[in-house]
Amino acid sequence: MQKTVRTITVILACLLMSAQTALFAQTAAAKRQNAIRVISLNRVQFLYMEDVARFYGLKMAVSGKTITLSSKYSRLVFTNDGRVATINTVGQYLAFSIRTYQGHVLLSLIDFQKVIDPILRPGTIPRHVVRKIVIDPGHGGKDPGCQGGVVREKDVNLQVSLRLADLLRKRGYTVYMTRQSDIFPTLDQRVNAANKIKPDLYISLHCNATANPAIDGIEVYCATATGSAPSDSKVISTKPCPANAYDLENAYLAYHIQKRLVSAIKTSDRSARHKRFKVIADTAAPSILVEMGFLTNAADRQGLAHSQRQMLTATAIANAIEEYKNAVAPKTPRSIAP
Repeated sequence: MQKTVRTITVILACLLMSAQTALFAQTAAAKRQNAIRVISLNRVQFLYMEDVARFYGLKMAVSGKTITLSSKYSRLVFTNDGRVATINTVGQYLAFSIRTYQGHVLLSLIDFQKVIDPILRPGTIPRHVVRKIVIDPGHGGKDPGCQGGVVREKDVNLQVSLRLADLLRKRGYTVYMTRQSDIFPTLDQRVNAANKIKPDLYISLHCNATANPAIDGIEVYCATATGSAPSDSKVISTKPCPANAYDLENAYLAYHIQKRLVSAIKTSDRSARHKRFKVIADTAAPSILVEMGFLTNAADRQGLAHSQRQMLTATAIANAIEEYKNAVAPKTPRSIAP
């Protein structure tokens, strides 16, 4: 009888080991199936786009130079050799152009990690409470900023900032401003004041200008990630800046402010972008710079000088901040029933 028990025990152990081996093989196969391959070209790491699509559960389609990743809930459109993508209809600049290699479409690893993923999976963004917000009305005092006719940028920046501050305070946020009147804080003074406050968000408001009066629309910036190229250049930023500690937060917030503003204002979508403006690069907090429109464009200029568009702009930014706050809110522990 004792020998029989030992025999049964050995058989069960073998069966268990066999089951564990089979389970391990299945798990390894699943991991291989969901793996995203990496290839290095000219010292830049790229991912195979078909692997990225599979990772997100998206279908990939290629038509000419257009690459589309789509599902019931998301639609991403890329252009071969292009740096501008659309994510659910919103423009988004990439750090590197989309490439093809041996018949495969490639997306840079840093664009996957620092642009696409935080937008599609906000659950990957570090959790934190959003209470203190610094609003920075650009220019002021002796520095009028850009100008269109009699409309001065410094005035529009302050007017929209005051409206935004009022909206946020009514929603329960603690709001600080780098200026509340027509004075000129230097860039260093703005950054130093913000870092002393240690805000949960920093929002800098500006107006745009260009030599072409036909150009209009919204641009929202966050700091260029280390190892990336800014949106207006191909020169890679090799050294980190303080804002890079918040690359994921910045990408999510810039995208959603861009989305809200374009929808509210009904103007051209000039995409969420990356550049190391001092006030957003050197501030140790999630930091965004908003170009609210072009004072060199007649329609934008007329709107920005009017209280209705100023309120629409402030409300859109406030709503995006609220969306961001909810997305990164610390998870409440579930109570365990006795």
